[in-house]
Amino acid sequence: MFIHDYYVKHYQRKDLLTGELLPFKNKEHYFQSYFANSQNQDKFFAQKDPKDLETSLTLMEMLCVKIRDDFAPSEAMLNSYGMPSIAVFKKFFRSYSDAAKNCGGKLMFDGKFPDECLRNPNPKIFVDTREQQPLQFPSSEFMKLDLGDYGVEPKYFDYTFVDRKSESDFKSTLSEDNLERFKRELQRAREQSSFIFVVVESDFAQIHANNGKRCHKSNLAYIGHNMRSLQTEFRDCCQFVFTGNRRNSEKLIPLLLVHGKKLWKVDVQFYINGGLLNGVD
Repeated sequence: MFIHDYYVKHYQRKDLLTGELLPFKNKEHYFQSYFANSQNQDKFFAQKDPKDLETSLTLMEMLCVKIRDDFAPSEAMLNSYGMPSIAVFKKFFRSYSDAAKNCGGKLMFDGKFPDECLRNPNPKIFVDTREQQPLQFPSSEFMKLDLGDYGVEPKYFDYTFVDRKSESDFKSTLSEDNLERFKRELQRAREQSSFIFVVVESDFAQIHANNGKRCHKSNLAYIGHNMRSLQTEFRDCCQFVFTGNRRNSEKLIPLLLVHGKKLWKVDVQFYINGGLLNGVD
């Protein structure tokens, strides 16, 4: 008997929505899986009553195994795991903070997005001279930056930078060949009391879909693991944010640079997933 047949036969984990047997990939994945795909997961939690205790306990089981260094995953990390979003946890608990506390953890980013941070005064954006595919802003200037790819004019500057990543840049940066170099940049930001928002112009659904079309596929499990490890280790000076496309990145980056420190403790991905950029020009 093959090992995957053994686990499926003797443990018979089933999709909570359909009741069908879950496929076996590896032992850890099998015992931490509750659904065959993200569509089933989304549908299951959408149709459940917020007061359903069994569903709340399922969410706690899913979250508890993802606590690292006493911190619950950020929204971007939840997305990378393929887990329910913070919005789902908020539906079944008073807050994501309460859900994390029930698992012995705390929030990595516990701030709220201030209303004034939606205002974009159209500042001059400084673009690093090494930027290969610069984004377009109403006012910009090329200059050598010590950190990241984008900074802001002195009037608004408060030690906040943006490192832009295309989908391929994101995978390359977190690959074995480049990981240590990127860690050194984050360490340099920490030493300078600065913060880097790593803005990726894609999302995990797109990254997985595009990777499946390539002849030479990236190890996305490894890439995701490295992203989550860096996010946890450098949470005081770095945050990964996935915008979905370049246009959304052009909307978001001025907000991050202008409002800087007000957003260092805000889980920006949670607000993006909730439609933050829909009303931003």
